[in-house]
This record gives sequence, structure tokens and C-alpha cells, in this order.
Amino acid sequence: MSSFSGLQRWLQPYASELVRYFPELRITSVRRSRTEQIKLWNTRANNPYPVAPPGSSYHEYGRAWDMVGDHSRLVAAGRLWRSWGGQWFEADPIHFQA
Repeated sequence: MSSFSGLQRWLQPYASELVRYFPELRITSVRRSRTEQIKLWNTRANNPYPVAPPGSSYHEYGRAWDMVGDHSRLVAAGRLWRSWGGQWFEADPIHFQA
């Protein structure tokens, strides 16, 4: 499992608890710099998932992370995260934010 060290400190325990329920999901992205978000935005046509414009991505503020794995497990994790008050959308099943 990758580290949640890039997340806001207050969010780390909640994200870690979610991953404890779904250890088969792999963390792929946590905090992104503005430069990284610009690169992702500029190549968004090649990305199967939505990409937020630079300055509006929760990744830039340490309030989001992406995970990959079986789609049904991502949906289950997302629904659990949402029940805890987090934000998750079926249109972007890899993305979790608060």
C-alpha cells in the first residue's frame, strides 16, 4: 500500500481506515503538484477518468486520492466512503475526496 502522507493530516486516519476494509485496492495517486495537475489536464483526452482543471483538483490540496482495483470493490469502497461523509461519484470510481 502506498502512503497517505500526502493527505491532510486530519484526513489520513479516515482514508487509512477505508483501505483497511479494502486491502485489495491499490493507492495510485495522493497529492499532486500544480505542475502535475497541468500535465494531467493537458493529456485528459487520453484519460478514461475525469480530470479537474488545475487549481480545482482536491489532489492539489491533499484532500483526495485515487485507488485502482476490481470495479465492484471500488464501488463498495466508494459507497462506504460516502456513508462516512466523504465524496465519491460513480462516474469517477477511482477518486475519493473529502
